[in-house]
Amino acid sequence: MRQYCAKKEDLMVNAQQSRSLTPVVKVDETKCVNCHACITACPVKFCNDGSGDHVTINHDLCIGCGSCIKACKHDARIPLDDTKQFMQDLRNNVPMVAIVAPAVAANFPRQHMNFNGWLKSIGVKAVFDVSFGAELTVASYLDHIQSNNPTTVIAQPCPALVTYMEIYQPELLPYLAPADSPMLHIIKMIHQFYPQYRNHRVAVMSPCIAKRREFDATGMGDYNVTFRAIQSYFKRSGVNLADYPAVDFDNPPAERAVLFSTPGGLLRTAQRWKPDVANVSRKIEGPEIVYDYLKKLPEMIRKGNAPVLIDCLNCELGCNGGSGTNQQDTSPDEVEKLVEIRSQEMKQHARSRAKWSLRGARKQIERLIKKYWKPGLYSRTYCDRSANMWYTHPTPEQEKRVFASMEKHEKCDMLDCSACGYGSCKDMAVAIHNRLNRRENCQHYRQKLVEQYRQRCETIASDIVKQIEQIAEMISSQESSFRQLEDDTRSMGKITNEFDPIVKAISSISLQTHMLALNASVEAAHAGDAGRGFIVVADEVKKLAENARAEASKIDPYSAELVQAYSAIAEKIEQAYTQSHKTSELTGNILQSARDIAQSTLADREDTSSSIDNNPSRWRVDETSNKMTHVD
Repeated sequence: MRQYCAKKEDLMVNAQQSRSLTPVVKVDETKCVNCHACITACPVKFCNDGSGDHVTINHDLCIGCGSCIKACKHDARIPLDDTKQFMQDLRNNVPMVAIVAPAVAANFPRQHMNFNGWLKSIGVKAVFDVSFGAELTVASYLDHIQSNNPTTVIAQPCPALVTYMEIYQPELLPYLAPADSPMLHIIKMIHQFYPQYRNHRVAVMSPCIAKRREFDATGMGDYNVTFRAIQSYFKRSGVNLADYPAVDFDNPPAERAVLFSTPGGLLRTAQRWKPDVANVSRKIEGPEIVYDYLKKLPEMIRKGNAPVLIDCLNCELGCNGGSGTNQQDTSPDEVEKLVEIRSQEMKQHARSRAKWSLRGARKQIERLIKKYWKPGLYSRTYCDRSANMWYTHPTPEQEKRVFASMEKHEKCDMLDCSACGYGSCKDMAVAIHNRLNRRENCQHYRQKLVEQYRQRCETIASDIVKQIEQIAEMISSQESSFRQLEDDTRSMGKITNEFDPIVKAISSISLQTHMLALNASVEAAHAGDAGRGFIVVADEVKKLAENARAEASKIDPYSAELVQAYSAIAEKIEQAYTQSHKTSELTGNILQSARDIAQSTLADREDTSSSIDNNPSRWRVDETSNKMTHVD
């Protein structure tokens, strides 16, 4: 087989390939709550844009691992496949064959043969087992290792890992196995050895949404139909696989390679031919481990510490729990037991055909593989898609400005708490620098805003208390003034009440004076000429008495009006005083509430600070990493 050794002509051809990638995950923006759980789970982070009110995906940077689908608890991340088009084309009588991934045994327990019966019942002309393609794949790997003596070979059945290396670590492409995946092996086998189906479309019954990318890159595989989508279809349509006959595959039977969907299945299959292969191999899977491993791999290769064969998968459960299945939360014991049961059945089947001879079974499988394997038929090249990485890393000065905008000024501000989803403050700064996120999604920045808000609230509350105290003092002073005014008014009212006896006294004196003047006039008249002068005086006294009585009569109504007016004023002052007293009470209540708010705000701030800074039993800062960690 031809070794992929990063030949210049190959790279030039691959560079011409389209770097655009088909979407395999859809975002329902109406359900996305922008919680960033998807970014936290994503191994490559920057394919997500969290700068808006929901997280979007840059599909040309997405590796299709499906981690975000599992992490999303709001059903906002939706896996995409070709099930709808597959069913529609079948109804339109499009000639079609199907290939079925080994993970079928884990996804349709004890009914994987009935699954074949259902496929043929809906119009699929033939069904092929990808497990046999896995047998061919192992043969391709071993041939490459024996013929080319490569330093390291990275197994490539996982399209998410292939896409990851094409975009993010193209330096590993020369070490990717230069052979197709088991699915492409079986598709090429059909085209080469089953000419009656050469013009049929190929529907892939798949455990992985990322397989669409592999089919696009190679031009083989027409429909990626995931087990998850088929199970959903069965539930909606009321399909029960037990109602369909168990139908065998249309290709030669596989043996140990039915384990290929399980972590380590490749190595266990290879050990049939090379028992010591495990001594120079590495099995590694799971998104939390495998990507970090790949980042360190170039250095290990340079130092000569890398294994010869690396059996790696994105999913922790292997393809049995792939992104196109419903098995991610199932126990590994339960999933792998189903595959092991099938493996034992296939071993027994091979032995029965070879009359229970282990050596005979092995020879029989070897003959089958040689029949369907040809040098160069199953070779594969890859595309360097590193140009898809449009984002840039900020310069130290730019990074400093980004951190300043996030209120990160000291080393102790770099919490690396991962609340933003990126795992480190530096990666969050990269996202903000490229407008893939915003500072408001930084927990440290939010805490700073809360602290500033609390300080403002404390200041405002303090100002309110002071202002209310001033108002209370003014109201208290007004109360005293009102009380003094009321007392003065009532005093004036009492004085006014004294006018009436004075008026009566004047009237009485006037009346008596008038009577005296009359008597004087009478006596003067009796006196004749001697009393004429006295008559003049008597008349004047009479006039004075009449004037006094007239003036007294004028005072009398004013006195009554003054008494009434002072009484009304006193009553209004009493009402105003009562209202002022009530206002004073309300002001006192408001003042107490304002004081309570101020004390509560201060207590909240102190509690927040003490919960982090003053409680070493719960939080501590690692002096080496400068990370804040919670201690149970």
